[in-house]
Amino acid sequence: MKDRSVLVGSLVAGVLASACCIGPLVLGVLGLSSLGLGAALAPLRPWFLGVTVALLAIGFYFAYRPQRAEACAPGQACAKPSNRRNQRIGLWAVTAATVALASYPSWGARLTGSHASVATMPAANSLVVLDVQGMTCSACAGEIEGELRKVPGVVRADVSYESRRAEIRVSTAQSRVQPLIAAVEKAGYHATPANQ
Repeated sequence: MKDRSVLVGSLVAGVLASACCIGPLVLGVLGLSSLGLGAALAPLRPWFLGVTVALLAIGFYFAYRPQRAEACAPGQACAKPSNRRNQRIGLWAVTAATVALASYPSWGARLTGSHASVATMPAANSLVVLDVQGMTCSACAGEIEGELRKVPGVVRADVSYESRRAEIRVSTAQSRVQPLIAAVEKAGYHATPANQ
């Protein structure tokens, strides 16, 4: 029972460690992206990752520690090799899921990248630059780009996590900034016009 609770704890800690990036994605799928839960949890990510590593280490200790002969009397759960094998398989599955979720910021941006064809886009007349606050990983930039592309008149949206800026090409000569700011806020972040 103790071993199972360590495995469950490791998985929960792994999910919480990646909540800053997966949270907005899940909320966006549910239509709740403006809640910004992931941004609120982002400062706690190092703590969640630390708890995850500690719980996984404890899980590996229990899964691979040598069993004393007197501790495994016939009829007990530890006397069955298949139980120990299943425990190890479960631990490795949880570890793989934890690594995938914890490394989401590095590969998540590629999932939300642009696949639009440049040939079908009209010529852009204006460039609007916004400063974006609240991004915690490179996947956040992909979410913001997706929301900006939904705004009528937007030809191209490029968001940089490193510079915390969004450059938006619009097809109208008179670009209005407010719908663009509203789109960024719908993604769960805050934007202001950049000082050029």
